[in-house]
This record gives sequence, C-alpha cells and structure tokens, in this order.
Amino acid sequence: MEAAASSLRFRNALVFLRHQLRGTYALRPRQQYRTNVNTSEAPVRKNFGKDSVAKFINQGLGDMKCIREPTPGLIDSLQARGFIGQFHGDIDEFSKLANTEVLHMYAGADATATSLHLGHLMVLMPMFHCLLHGHRASFLVGIATARIGDPSGRATEREGMKDRGLGEKTFHSGTDITRQLSDLLKNLMNHASLRGYDKDKIGRRSIKSNLEWHRNVSIIDFMQIVGHRSRIGEMMLRKSVSERLKSKEGLSFSEFSYQLVQAMDYWFLFSSHGVRLQIGGSDQWGNITAGCDLINRMVNEADWIDEQPTPDLIRSMAKPYGLTVPLLTTASGEKLSKSTGGGNIWLSAAKTPPFALYQFLINRPDDMMEQYLKYFTILPIHEIDEILLEQKKAPEKRVAQRKLAYEVVALVHNELIAKKCERTTATFFGQHDDPERMRALERGLAESDLLGVSERVFWEPVLDTKVLGQPLETILIDGKIVSSKSQAKHLLQSGALSMGPHLKQVKLKPGETRLLEQEDIIQPNIVVFKVGKNSLHVVRLESEEKIQEAKVEREDPEVALEKSQVPPAKTARQRKRERKNTKKFNTTARRLRIDEEKRAARVMEFEKFRQGIRTTEVKLDPAKHSSPPKIFENLLSKAKSREYRVAKVEAKRAGQELDLDWKPKE
Repeated sequence: MEAAASSLRFRNALVFLRHQLRGTYALRPRQQYRTNVNTSEAPVRKNFGKDSVAKFINQGLGDMKCIREPTPGLIDSLQARGFIGQFHGDIDEFSKLANTEVLHMYAGADATATSLHLGHLMVLMPMFHCLLHGHRASFLVGIATARIGDPSGRATEREGMKDRGLGEKTFHSGTDITRQLSDLLKNLMNHASLRGYDKDKIGRRSIKSNLEWHRNVSIIDFMQIVGHRSRIGEMMLRKSVSERLKSKEGLSFSEFSYQLVQAMDYWFLFSSHGVRLQIGGSDQWGNITAGCDLINRMVNEADWIDEQPTPDLIRSMAKPYGLTVPLLTTASGEKLSKSTGGGNIWLSAAKTPPFALYQFLINRPDDMMEQYLKYFTILPIHEIDEILLEQKKAPEKRVAQRKLAYEVVALVHNELIAKKCERTTATFFGQHDDPERMRALERGLAESDLLGVSERVFWEPVLDTKVLGQPLETILIDGKIVSSKSQAKHLLQSGALSMGPHLKQVKLKPGETRLLEQEDIIQPNIVVFKVGKNSLHVVRLESEEKIQEAKVEREDPEVALEKSQVPPAKTARQRKRERKNTKKFNTTARRLRIDEEKRAARVMEFEKFRQGIRTTEVKLDPAKHSSPPKIFENLLSKAKSREYRVAKVEAKRAGQELDLDWKPKE
C-alpha cells in the first residue's frame, strides 16, 4: 500500500506539471497558436479545461491502469552485470524508487540505417532488464534527430546529411527499425518465459518516434522553449562538441544543436509520459545531461509549484535521471556503430544472417566471455558463474562461447533459428568424435542442413555447365575460394580441404588432379568446401542467366529492384478497406462460432433432460427469459411435434388411424 501511495503521489505531481507546462509551444498540436513573425503580438497560451485534464489523467503517466510493486533489485542487477558507467543524479535515491514503484525509462536510436547492430543491443539489454523487473520501457526511434546528425563519438560529419532524399531515407529507415524493435520485444517475451520469467510480471513497453512532436514545432517555438534555457558555455564544454571543435573538420551548427533537440525529446517524454530515466551509450553522456538540465530548469521555473500544499514533494518527485552503459568496441578499440563502415554485426537477418551472428559470437576469446555473458544474456548471475567455472575446467569444449552464441541468436531471432545454427555449427565445425556430427555426415548433408548458412556471406555462383568433370583447381578459383592456382594446389596437397555431402578430406599428391564428380554435389545444385577448421564456403551451381542477375544485383541494387516485379504499395484507403473487411469477417465468424456453441449446448442439455440426467440450473433473468424447465419443455414439444407429424404421415400411408396418448398443442 505504501508503494502504491508513493506511486500515486508521483503521478499526481506529474499531472500538475503536465497541466501547467503543456501550454508551452513544444507540446501543442500543429494547429494551435504559432508565433506570427510579422506582428508584435505575444503568442497566446491556451489553458486546458476539465475535460482535457481528465483526458491526460486517464491516459496515464507511466502505468496508471496497473499500479503494482516492481521486482526489487534493479540497480543491483545492472551493477552486477557492469551496465552502469555514469549516472546522472543520486543513484541510491533512484534505487529506492525503483524498488518501491513502477518507473518509466527510455532509450533511443537514430534512424541512420535500416537496422540496429550489436552496439545497440548493448543499450537495449538494460532496458530489457528494466522490463523483467516490472518497470515500463519506451523505445524511441530518432527519425527527426537522424536528419540532424549526432556528432558524439565521430571525428567527421555523417555522410549524406546534405542529400535531398535524406527525409525519405530516414523515414523508411525508421519504419524498418520500428518493425525490428517490435519483433525484438516479441522475442523477449517468449525468450524470457522459456527461462523462468513470469510474463505477467514483465513491464509495459512501447515504441515511439520523435517525429511525432518535432514536426509540429517551428524554429521560433524551439528557440523560445529550449534556446532560452540553454547556455553556450555548458554546451561548449561537452566532449562531443569540444573534441570536434579542435579537429580540422570543425563542427556544423546542426551538429552543435543536436544535443538541444535530443534534450527536447527527454523533456517531452518526461512531461507527457512520466519518463524518469534515459539510458544510452557512454558517448551519449553530454546529450543525456543536456536533457536533464533542461527538465530541471523547466521544473524550477514553475512558480505555481510553490503554491501547492507539498511543493518540496512535487519537486523531489520531478527529478530526471540519466544512465550510460559502457561502449561496445571492436578489437581495434573503435566504436561499434552502424555508420562507421565495414564489419558491422547487424541485428537484421537480411544484413547479418543468424549463422554469421552465431559464428561471430562463438569465436570470441575466452577472456571476453564473462563480460559478454553478463551483457548480452538474461541468464541469472549464478548460472553465468557456473558456465564460467565449467569453461575454466575444459576450455577446449568452448561451453561459454556456445552458450553465448545460442542465447543471443535466440533472443534476437528465435529459438528455432538458434537450434538450427547450433546444429549446423556442430556438423561443420564440431569435434570429429561427436555422435551427432558422425551420424549427419554418415547420412550425407542435404540442402536443409545448409539453411542456417548464409548465402550472402559464404556463397558465390558458378556456371553449372562448366563444373562437372572440371579440375578442383579451376572450381576453387571460379568460386573465389582462392585467388591463384598456386594457392589452389597448396590447398589440395596439404589436406586442408574437405568437400561433398560427407565432408571427405581431399589430399592430392604432387602432379595429381581431382575432378568434380556428381557424388560431390549436394542436391540439387550445391557444393560445400570446408577450408581448415573455421572457413566454410558454399558454391551454388547456377545457369548463366542466374549468374548475370546476381551480378547486376550486387553492382546496382536499384536496377535489380526495378526489374523485379514488386507489387505496388497499397494506398491508405485500400489498407483501411482491408482492415474493415477483415474486422467484418472476424466478427461474422465469431458470431457463427458462438451460435454453434450455443446450439450444441442446447442439444446436449435436451438429451440430458430426455435421459433423466440432472443438469445444472441455468441462472437467467426471469423478466427476460423463461425458466429453464419451460425452455426444455418447449424443446421437447418441438421434438415430439416433429415425431408426431412423421408418425401421422406413415399411419396415413398404411391406411390406419393414429392413436397416441400425446398430441401437439394447437
């Protein structure tokens, strides 16, 4: 009760804030009172009536529909996993709040690419842990901020920021990321339930776009709200700005003002949705503190709070917090980002297939296992300690690497894909004495065994009419497995090559030649080459037309897209009509199903009544319905009437009179 009362007090305080501060220009709909630059009239601030205030209260400031106690220990869990790098505010105070009331957190990602990557998962994981502790989480897709360009962690300005098609590009990227986040959250629910978490105790989650409010704010409004409450000195001291000012590239004004735009995101989510914590990477510290400073200034300027009975309580509950997680870097120490080029590990199956993600994680060194298991899995800490202990006893089994790869692929994609990647890896790269591997190779590999292997990563098309009966040297070069004849000869003579459905080793003597035969092909048109211990190549035998199409797609994807017959996009009216028809169909089907169930229930009750079986009395409103005995009597009368009519017809045909004790009612 105490936790619920505290949570309710916090919500009431935020209701006051929203009611008073919603009149600022940042939070108005588009059509309300913009500043007229051609006149000297001051802009009008519209106060909300009782209906509007009631609407805001009913919408909720976090979890108004379900005030419940969260699972305690959120901050302790994040600290044990190493997620807390820097924290803005009193962390002990926040820890107590998180143990007693449901809080609302958010994390964002700019739509500068069509997919999130492994670095984003580093920020998403603490959000997932917040959900598992019963808190509410919002995931923000930065379509508006992607058009400005975040200078944090970058030595140069992002490419394409001056392109005319930037707006359309970021909008489509934001749509893809929104869909990806939605799939991730669905996977999280199933993934967590399979690992012992209660679905009913997982917090509420939502996905938002900052274009929702930024597109309704003019530059004049933005300067009046954010510009007046920002100080150049503080902005210049932030690392993302100071480092770029020292470089030769310099800093554009749009990049300089990026922190203010992101600060406005935090302010909007704080005042409209009750968000109290922003989570981001360590390079986002300056942007997060800018948002906290803006919120504190807005709250401190609200003089009406002093007129309330408990002003100190309201101000203490209206405190924003910020948290940064350690930055995930590559082996060279570079920030792992989606726009810094090459070698990114994407969360999209189209850009980094599940098998490639699995292989990336399973090949991580032993000294990174503790860190990665705590970062990228939701396994309990004691279970992680047991895995690390087993890994220490037998490093050659790579228990930790296999567990890490399986858990991440299962979370990002699903359990079925993770099992498929695990099985494919065991087949191609497992121990020679592994029973499952031996059975698979003895049976012979099929095309279904290669579904987890990425064609985009491992395969090159080879002309099918020029393969059978050709030397392996030629095929290895045409398939781009090796770059020269000397490398091909060395590979064939060293015994490092295995191929075919049974992965037989190929080892030739000097001067000996080996031709590709029909038995080396995995039907219908695949040849597998395993080079060494960890390198796998899949060569698909295609016709000349297929190879030409693949070449065009690689060189110019837009031309290939134009050639492919893509159905035209549906209009809003068509989509609305489809939704309406689907709803109508579902309603009709549901009504028919209910009628059928009612009819079956009536028949069953009638049969019980005829057989003398006592039935449970149906409680109906006597004013609207007949009593149950009368209902069954009517059914009995109808059935007997039908039997009487049939018997009467048969008696008439036989020339006899019908003499029964019972006659139907007239």
